[in-house]
Amino acid sequence: MNIEEARVEDAREVMNWFPDKESIMLWGSPYARAPLKEDTFFEDIRWGQIESRVGRGNQGELLAFGQFYQKLGRCHLARLVVNPDFRRRGVGLAFISKLMEHGGTALDTREFSLYVMTANKPAWHCYKSLGFEMRPYPDVDPHLDNCVFMVAGAAAP
Repeated sequence: MNIEEARVEDAREVMNWFPDKESIMLWGSPYARAPLKEDTFFEDIRWGQIESRVGRGNQGELLAFGQFYQKLGRCHLARLVVNPDFRRRGVGLAFISKLMEHGGTALDTREFSLYVMTANKPAWHCYKSLGFEMRPYPDVDPHLDNCVFMVAGAAAP
Protein backbone atom coordinates (compact mmCIF):
# COMPACT_ATOMS: atom_id res chain seq x y z
CA MET A 1 0.00 0.00 0.00
CA ASN A 2 1.20 3.48 -0.89
CA ILE A 3 0.36 6.57 1.16
CA GLU A 4 -0.35 9.59 -1.01
CA GLU A 5 -1.76 13.07 -0.64
CA ALA A 6 -5.52 12.86 -1.16
CA ARG A 7 -6.92 14.46 -4.30
CA VAL A 8 -10.34 16.04 -4.67
CA GLU A 9 -11.54 13.05 -6.72
CA ASP A 10 -10.43 10.73 -3.90
CA ALA A 11 -12.52 12.67 -1.38
CA ARG A 12 -15.50 12.53 -3.75
CA GLU A 13 -15.13 8.74 -3.91
CA VAL A 14 -14.92 8.55 -0.10
CA MET A 15 -18.32 10.30 0.08
CA ASN A 16 -19.82 7.21 -1.59
CA TRP A 17 -18.58 4.92 1.19
CA PHE A 18 -21.30 6.10 3.59
CA PRO A 19 -24.76 4.78 2.74
CA ASP A 20 -26.70 6.39 5.60
CA LYS A 21 -26.75 8.94 8.40
CA GLU A 22 -25.56 6.42 11.01
CA SER A 23 -22.44 5.49 9.05
CA ILE A 24 -21.68 9.19 8.51
CA MET A 25 -22.01 9.87 12.25
CA LEU A 26 -19.82 6.89 13.25
CA TRP A 27 -17.12 8.17 10.91
CA GLY A 28 -17.30 11.93 11.09
CA SER A 29 -18.93 12.43 14.52
CA PRO A 30 -22.35 13.92 15.19
CA TYR A 31 -21.03 17.16 13.70
CA ALA A 32 -20.84 15.70 10.18
CA ARG A 33 -23.80 16.86 8.15
CA ALA A 34 -25.99 14.29 6.47
CA PRO A 35 -26.83 13.57 3.79
CA LEU A 36 -23.39 14.13 2.38
CA LYS A 37 -23.25 16.96 -0.14
CA GLU A 38 -20.01 18.00 -1.74
CA ASP A 39 -19.93 21.58 -0.44
CA THR A 40 -20.71 20.70 3.18
CA PHE A 41 -18.60 17.53 3.06
CA PHE A 42 -15.47 19.49 2.14
CA GLU A 43 -16.23 22.02 4.88
CA ASP A 44 -16.84 19.29 7.48
CA ILE A 45 -13.57 17.49 6.75
CA ARG A 46 -11.70 20.81 6.72
CA TRP A 47 -10.38 20.10 3.22
CA GLY A 48 -7.29 22.16 2.50
CA GLN A 49 -6.86 23.07 6.16
CA ILE A 50 -5.46 19.78 7.46
CA GLU A 51 -3.42 17.02 5.83
CA SER A 52 -5.50 14.41 3.99
CA ARG A 53 -3.95 11.13 2.84
CA VAL A 54 -5.11 8.00 1.05
CA GLY A 55 -3.89 4.46 0.95
CA ARG A 56 -3.68 3.24 -2.62
CA GLY A 57 -3.22 -0.33 -3.78
CA ASN A 58 -0.79 -1.57 -6.41
CA GLN A 59 -3.42 -1.21 -9.14
CA GLY A 60 -4.20 2.36 -8.10
CA GLU A 61 -7.37 1.42 -6.21
CA LEU A 62 -8.41 3.67 -3.33
CA LEU A 63 -8.15 1.57 -0.17
CA ALA A 64 -8.45 4.05 2.70
CA PHE A 65 -8.65 7.71 3.67
CA GLY A 66 -7.51 9.61 6.74
CA GLN A 67 -6.32 12.95 8.01
CA PHE A 68 -3.77 14.14 10.56
CA TYR A 69 -2.81 17.36 12.27
CA GLN A 70 -0.94 18.56 15.35
CA LYS A 71 -3.03 18.61 18.51
CA LEU A 72 -1.69 18.97 22.04
CA GLY A 73 1.81 18.01 20.92
CA ARG A 74 0.61 14.82 19.24
CA CYS A 75 -0.17 13.70 15.73
CA HIS A 76 -3.97 13.59 15.85
CA LEU A 77 -5.60 11.16 13.42
CA ALA A 78 -9.05 11.97 12.10
CA ARG A 79 -11.70 10.73 9.69
CA LEU A 80 -10.11 7.33 9.20
CA VAL A 81 -12.03 5.03 6.88
CA VAL A 82 -11.41 1.92 4.79
CA ASN A 83 -13.08 1.38 1.44
CA PRO A 84 -16.03 -0.98 2.12
CA ASP A 85 -14.78 -3.32 -0.65
CA PHE A 86 -11.54 -3.91 1.29
CA ARG A 87 -12.69 -4.16 4.91
CA ARG A 88 -11.76 -7.07 7.18
CA ARG A 89 -8.54 -7.71 5.25
CA GLY A 90 -6.08 -5.85 7.47
CA VAL A 91 -6.19 -2.72 5.32
CA GLY A 92 -7.15 -0.53 8.29
CA LEU A 93 -4.23 -1.71 10.40
CA ALA A 94 -1.78 -1.28 7.53
CA PHE A 95 -3.12 2.14 6.52
CA ILE A 96 -3.22 3.58 10.03
CA SER A 97 0.27 2.26 10.81
CA LYS A 98 1.61 3.94 7.70
CA LEU A 99 -0.36 7.13 8.37
CA MET A 100 1.07 7.23 11.90
CA GLU A 101 4.57 6.83 10.52
CA HIS A 102 3.99 9.50 7.89
CA GLY A 103 2.20 11.95 10.21
CA GLY A 104 4.62 11.38 13.06
CA THR A 105 7.55 12.19 10.80
CA ALA A 106 5.83 15.25 9.32
CA LEU A 107 4.95 16.59 12.78
CA ASP A 108 8.11 15.34 14.52
CA THR A 109 6.33 13.31 17.18
CA ARG A 110 5.91 9.68 18.18
CA GLU A 111 2.71 10.32 20.12
CA PHE A 112 -0.71 9.95 18.53
CA SER A 113 -4.33 10.61 19.42
CA LEU A 114 -7.77 10.11 17.95
CA TYR A 115 -11.45 10.01 18.81
CA VAL A 116 -13.72 7.04 18.20
CA MET A 117 -17.43 6.55 18.64
CA THR A 118 -17.98 3.69 21.08
CA ALA A 119 -20.51 2.08 18.71
CA ASN A 120 -17.83 1.76 16.03
CA LYS A 121 -16.59 -1.62 17.23
CA PRO A 122 -14.41 -2.48 14.19
CA ALA A 123 -12.53 0.83 14.52
CA TRP A 124 -12.25 0.44 18.30
CA HIS A 125 -10.69 -3.01 17.87
CA CYS A 126 -8.30 -1.76 15.19
CA TYR A 127 -7.08 1.15 17.31
CA LYS A 128 -6.56 -1.04 20.37
CA SER A 129 -4.53 -3.44 18.20
CA LEU A 130 -2.30 -0.50 17.29
CA GLY A 131 -1.66 0.33 20.94
CA PHE A 132 -4.23 3.08 21.47
CA GLU A 133 -5.66 3.38 24.98
CA MET A 134 -8.51 5.45 26.38
CA ARG A 135 -7.55 8.71 28.05
CA PRO A 136 -9.53 11.55 29.64
CA TYR A 137 -10.99 14.05 27.21
CA PRO A 138 -8.71 17.03 26.60
CA ASP A 139 -10.02 20.20 28.22
CA VAL A 140 -9.85 21.98 24.86
CA ASP A 141 -12.60 19.80 23.32
CA PRO A 142 -16.29 19.54 24.16
CA HIS A 143 -17.26 16.11 25.43
CA LEU A 144 -19.36 14.07 23.01
CA ASP A 145 -21.59 11.33 24.37
CA ASN A 146 -20.59 7.85 23.20
CA CYS A 147 -17.20 9.04 22.00
CA VAL A 148 -13.81 8.40 23.60
CA PHE A 149 -10.37 9.93 23.28
CA MET A 150 -7.50 7.51 22.69
CA VAL A 151 -3.72 7.91 22.76
CA ALA A 152 -0.84 5.73 21.58
CA GLY A 153 2.89 6.00 21.98
CA ALA A 154 2.68 8.20 25.04
CA ALA A 155 2.38 7.86 28.78
CA ALA A 156 -0.87 8.89 30.40
CA PRO A 157 -1.20 12.68 30.72
